[in-house]
Amino acid sequence: MDLTSIDDFKSKKPGPFNIYRYDAQLAIAFQADCEDLLQKFKQLQNCSFATFVEVWKQTCFISVFEGQQYILMLQTFLENCFFIAKKFLFSTDPYIQTGGVYILYALYYKQPIKEWVKIRLTRAEADKMVEIVEVHKSFNSLDLVFIYHKMRKDGAFQYCALVQPVGLEARFLRRYDLSNEELQRTSSTNDPLRKFKELMEEDPDLVQLEETDEEYQKLVNKYKVKNEKLFVFPTQIGQELKRAYSNVFNIDLEDDEERARLKEVKSRAMSNMNATYRGEKAVLTAASLEAPSTSK
Repeated sequence: MDLTSIDDFKSKKPGPFNIYRYDAQLAIAFQADCEDLLQKFKQLQNCSFATFVEVWKQTCFISVFEGQQYILMLQTFLENCFFIAKKFLFSTDPYIQTGGVYILYALYYKQPIKEWVKIRLTRAEADKMVEIVEVHKSFNSLDLVFIYHKMRKDGAFQYCALVQPVGLEARFLRRYDLSNEELQRTSSTNDPLRKFKELMEEDPDLVQLEETDEEYQKLVNKYKVKNEKLFVFPTQIGQELKRAYSNVFNIDLEDDEERARLKEVKSRAMSNMNATYRGEKAVLTAASLEAPSTSK
């Protein structure tokens, strides 16, 4: 992979290294290499994966992840690679489209990190992928068909509403510079575990959240009767929070609630039993013992 432009950029940049500019420069270089690879693949007029592999090796894409100086940026680099490769799915040329799918497949199974990055697919991208698969299936070109179904089976795709995750821009994010002096410091006011515990034990909004969630589920399911195509995501926000609280603090809320409920039921039952007992049963007193016995 040609990273000459990035090396030039780093050598000319004085002062602290700009990681955001480096990331953008790396993405531009990767897109240029992809375009070069796909043009060579197109010239061969062959949609087989074996042909693509030969071009992949010739263009040195086999070393796409080598020489990365910033290991922590590999995840971001992979996300950029998948984002760029998906652009070629919307090309009007069938060979470019096929090559785009092959690039996604090759990069996904070559990830050099432990937690693999999934390929985000919007509704339009997923439909386009299926359309390409159907075309290959109609021409009995099964390499791409097999690759697509293998990736689906392995959970390579993450179906999303938006192409890119929504978040704050870099200029809105606070910069944190860690030093050795700050590593052992803890803040009692900003402790997330303390805040979470307060939420579960003291915050009345939790009850309102559960009630709102329950009402939302009822209304959505009611609307689903009219629109059968609507897919309802089952949510149990309250239960998930309680489960997390139980795991973190080793407290079983469900058992505590059940014990409290049984204790209340038992208390009411005993109260009723005692009332009946005192009202119907004759009480033996000292006077009764002094009375003459009538038994024979």
